[in-house]
Amino acid sequence: MRLFFVILFLSMTFLGLTQVVSKQVDKYVIENRIDTFLVYSYPCNGYIPIDSCGYEESSFLIWQQKGNYYLKKFDYCSHFNKIPIAPFNSLSYYLSNKTDIDNEEIKQPAYYEVRMRKNKIDTLQYSSMVSHSCSHKFQLPFSEKGKCKYADTYDIDFKDFNNGKQNVNYTYNQNTKFKKMIDMTTSLIERFETGNKFQKD
Repeated sequence: MRLFFVILFLSMTFLGLTQVVSKQVDKYVIENRIDTFLVYSYPCNGYIPIDSCGYEESSFLIWQQKGNYYLKKFDYCSHFNKIPIAPFNSLSYYLSNKTDIDNEEIKQPAYYEVRMRKNKIDTLQYSSMVSHSCSHKFQLPFSEKGKCKYADTYDIDFKDFNNGKQNVNYTYNQNTKFKKMIDMTTSLIERFETGNKFQKD
């Protein structure tokens, strides 16, 4: 019984830790009266943080205010300066392509085999997945309930199976507007990370 309560306490503590960054973002949005924004993060399954500031993955707030666009980073230990960004960015791109992006889903790697069985042609589908991977996560608060949209990097990048078969969903995944939005977001963040533009408040 004691073990049960210890496990319950630890799980509740961990859940509390994983909400720190999102609470920082929510507080900033409310205090600054931001109503047009998205939040990007890159959660990974099976990841054990070494640094205490890595209890929760960083989040990046991209928003529009008074005709200007900004980017701000938040992590478990602190948040950073806001950075003005160009008008053509992943938020403006999403707003221009909202219907398409909302309806697109990154598909799992798959291939087909056609076989004859009892004088009938059967088409078999094989797919691939992994238990430990990372995902691009977007929080999109543009409806009453809001939504989160995910894309697993394994699904996006997987091109060929070990048996030489090609992933039939690779080209589709690469050509989605959602994939373009991911690329715009990650390249923007990488550029500012590399240039040490994120300075702690």
